[in-house]
Amino acid sequence: MGYRTDNYGRGQALENDRTTTGARCIASITDSTEFGRRILRVGDKTTPCPRCGKRGVIVSGEPRVSFHGVPVAVHGSEVHCGCPPGSNRVIAPAGQWLGRGRDPVDVAREEHAAKLAAKKQAEEKRREEERERNRVFAKSCLRGDGCNDAGDQREPHTNFADMAFFQTMPASDSATDSDAPQHAQTAKKKKPEDIPGPKRRSALWRWWNGNHEELDYQAAVAVASAAARAQTATAGASLLELISGRVLTYGTWAVRGAVAGPGAPVAGLLVGMMPGRLNDGEQDFIDRMRLEQMNEAPSRVRYTWENDSRGNPVPHGWHTPPGRDSVRVRKMEYDSRQQAYTFTTEEEPRITIVWTPDRTDTKTPWNTGNQARPVLPNPVVVDPLPDNTRITATTSPAPAEKSFADYILILPFPDQPPMYIYLSKPPVEFLEVELYSDFKRRSRQGKYEADHMPSRAAVDACLRANYPLLDDDEILALTDKVAAIVIPKNMHQKISETYGGRNTPIQIELDSRNLRAAADRNLDAIKPALKEHGATEIQIEAARVKMHKINTETGLYK
Repeated sequence: MGYRTDNYGRGQALENDRTTTGARCIASITDSTEFGRRILRVGDKTTPCPRCGKRGVIVSGEPRVSFHGVPVAVHGSEVHCGCPPGSNRVIAPAGQWLGRGRDPVDVAREEHAAKLAAKKQAEEKRREEERERNRVFAKSCLRGDGCNDAGDQREPHTNFADMAFFQTMPASDSATDSDAPQHAQTAKKKKPEDIPGPKRRSALWRWWNGNHEELDYQAAVAVASAAARAQTATAGASLLELISGRVLTYGTWAVRGAVAGPGAPVAGLLVGMMPGRLNDGEQDFIDRMRLEQMNEAPSRVRYTWENDSRGNPVPHGWHTPPGRDSVRVRKMEYDSRQQAYTFTTEEEPRITIVWTPDRTDTKTPWNTGNQARPVLPNPVVVDPLPDNTRITATTSPAPAEKSFADYILILPFPDQPPMYIYLSKPPVEFLEVELYSDFKRRSRQGKYEADHMPSRAAVDACLRANYPLLDDDEILALTDKVAAIVIPKNMHQKISETYGGRNTPIQIELDSRNLRAAADRNLDAIKPALKEHGATEIQIEAARVKMHKINTETGLYK
């Protein structure tokens, strides 16, 4: 079934069509039909007219269309019966639906109207939800009250909130670092029970001189007890030492499981930006009570660690608009075993952040062996995110992607504001094997580079040959999902057979046909140099196994 034929603007008349007086048309031919109904022509008759009682005859039609030499009847063709001339005509509108059921156009029109109504309702709901969640954790002071839009110009971090940078220091209970300068300079701590009590005084003496000795003793015991609790809570952990900025929290911070080792900056803390004074922009910020009920919270600024020209990590801020602004909100939980509040990150390698309200009296000077106080930008720059930037939570960024390992931590005491933290990745290590993308934004320590195994060019050629529908951006992203090995910079640039001009088009084409063999050949090419650098046969072959495992898991080859 379909729609009635259009004959020069008028519909083709068919058997059983009605006339304007209510009669039905009768076709005279049997070999010409449309959708199972016979074609009407000039001269065909009708049933008796309900008005005059006489049978009608179709007397006009469309002369440009004919069957068996007779013009066809169309919509508006005149029917001659006993009624006044021109009062009885054929009804056959062009484009009329002739099938069973309702006209699909009408159905589609109603469905479209329903979709528009649903879309409008959804849009209204979205706007209502947007108004409800319009509060943000942090925003620029350049945005006025009621405006929580992301910034579009470079700004200093001071426009958002106070920031503090911490660096991990050596573990507090290390017994093997007795030769390190900081241990030599650390004073012996007194236990609370070792503090001598006040002298016994008579009531007259205390009345005359006051009770300051007892009060001083109690204060000393309290300080020593707090320090002892803090040392217990952070035993075996690396203390987080404030190296720059200002933090509004008290107590002691430490980390466990920081594979970056002592001295690597693993966390920068941005103190939470709380709602403003009453009737002074307080509607713009998420308060503590709301945060405690959220799993993610929007923030108009987020931070990453980026490598500077020397390969050292430095913090960088980004204006984050809606859709790119969700920061995970987590509560620090009390660990009775450690007698402290802890939180473990969800990225690999996992880092446990420890906080205790007590302060340790450990004083750590900065002449700590080979550690160097990091040079941090002041202020930290906050830039707009590029339009094509994609945000993920746990993976390393490709050139067109920004990734955040950040959290908002809810501390257990009401006088402690929630804090935004962002973590740096540990520096790369010699012979480390991971996805190439996992090495991004990790410090090369000025001496290492990550070498694709097999080469990026070979993987690129293989993908283009086997998956011609992939575009350049997709191929670029996939070539980052290839195993890479950390080797000395000079070794990569001077010995690696796939570096720069040494990776010829002929070699690339050959490698692209067998990526597993290419990876083995690339590793074998630098194997002697790796051994000269101190790597053992077992270490190199272990790296080879992991290299193949990664590439197999990503589907690069079997």
